Amino acid sequence: MSAYAIGDFDELRTAVERTNGRSVPAVQALLKHIRMAKLRESELVVRYGSTLVDRQAALGDEYWSVLEQVFLAALDVDERPLAQRCLQSLNEQFPESTRVKRLVGISREAMGKYGEAEEIYKGMLEENPANQLVLKRQVCVLKAQGKIPAAIKQLNNYLKQFQADTNAWQELADLYLSVSKYEQAAFCYEELVLANPTSHINHCKLGEIYYTLGGKHIAKARKYFAQSLDLKKSNNARALHGLAACCHANMIVKDRSVRTDVTAALHEYASDELLKLYSEQSPVMLPQVEAILDTQRAAIEK
Repeated sequence: MSAYAIGDFDELRTAVERTNGRSVPAVQALLKHIRMAKLRESELVVRYGSTLVDRQAALGDEYWSVLEQVFLAALDVDERPLAQRCLQSLNEQFPESTRVKRLVGISREAMGKYGEAEEIYKGMLEENPANQLVLKRQVCVLKAQGKIPAAIKQLNNYLKQFQADTNAWQELADLYLSVSKYEQAAFCYEELVLANPTSHINHCKLGEIYYTLGGKHIAKARKYFAQSLDLKKSNNARALHGLAACCHANMIVKDRSVRTDVTAALHEYASDELLKLYSEQSPVMLPQVEAILDTQRAAIEK
């Protein structure tokens, strides 16, 4: 096993930088870590991965995984000649591969040739109608062209077949939010909360959506902010701000289902935690935060 096979991202990057990318095992280990951890480090992959493009003998079977990784990263940073080199080698090695066909489609997307990409994907779906990655690429093609309603429809059709795909629910929520369809976005986040009930981020995001909807949804938003804080008590400023804002909104909309003493107690808790957090981590913002909280408190205490 390589001496670089185990270690976190910072350690592996330091090992590569120490040799200025000349150590093949170090670069190989860094790229593998980025692949396995699904990190978006395209510039780093291109900078050091490009040195391995012509090192097939040194990498063995892993060479092709590295080539695909460098190809995708090169498209991400608009290094098209490098991407084309990688794609050509993959095409020559695996001329009938559906995986490589999908990469060809992605390259057409990057060039803005959406019609060509769609034809490639349609052909692949004729061979395998349940190809999830290709079905999702079709959504990407529509989104890239600004055809958001069509992308939403396509993704809804996809989720009828693959309801457990949390990434698809996340994407659908983002699409709905981009066109201000908050109730539909809330439904998507409800699915995400069900799929991962311990994610403080999903609870906080759902709280923000319900807060945006306002009115009768404020009490529900408060519950999700509170749950987010229960899951992550420290350094959770978004949920604290959300909770404080909900307590303030409860008094403005005069929601009789919410007890005033509970609202006041929750706002006091959120205020204390926010003041403590900003005084420790961002003192320059403290006066603005204090002013907002004082305004909210005055409305609650009326």
